[in-house]
Amino acid sequence: MKQNIIGLIFFISLGVAAQTSKPFTPTKGEIVFREVSKITDQKLLDESLKTSKEKLKKSLKMSLLKEEGDKEKEKEIEQMAEESANMMKQIFVEDSSQIHEYHFDKMPGNSENVILKISENRKDKKNINGYECFKVVYQYTENKENTDEDYLIYAGDIQYQREMWVTDKIKASYHPVVFEKSILEKYYPLYILETQSDIKGFERKFILEKINLQ
Repeated sequence: MKQNIIGLIFFISLGVAAQTSKPFTPTKGEIVFREVSKITDQKLLDESLKTSKEKLKKSLKMSLLKEEGDKEKEKEIEQMAEESANMMKQIFVEDSSQIHEYHFDKMPGNSENVILKISENRKDKKNINGYECFKVVYQYTENKENTDEDYLIYAGDIQYQREMWVTDKIKASYHPVVFEKSILEKYYPLYILETQSDIKGFERKFILEKINLQ
């Protein structure tokens, strides 16, 4: 019984230490997330995929026709665009096999995504692996500065939203899921829920599986 109590005190102390320690910048160790994709509303998802599929098909068709420069191949290009658009159904499926990990001895780059809005709520708290986290939500879109104009027919108005539990006790310029520099300068996400504006009824969660930082 005493051993159980001592063990409990030990793990509580570790949690308190993680919460009260000063921010640190890891140089070694690893962090691992599991991506869990979930269909939350099948009807909404089917309707969204139908609309997005047509937009993608139109985008691909215009781009391929421009490259080929031959109207006689229009039927063949139509078929290619149709087959490519149908592949969307294979992307938005329930899955939990994807792993995202990072070892803190690498020097990767950052994303050029455009942040549209950030909001934080430090009163909304949750403990994850001994780190006291608070809620941050942000919306972003892809950087379209050098994007093909035909691709913009499909992706031009897509926005992504991430609801996150973050800590400010870890200062690192890279994350295996979140790549935006302006986010990582202020927060380090330990849980992410992602949705996108064009696909309803579907979400992706990135759940912390392992964290070992030095």
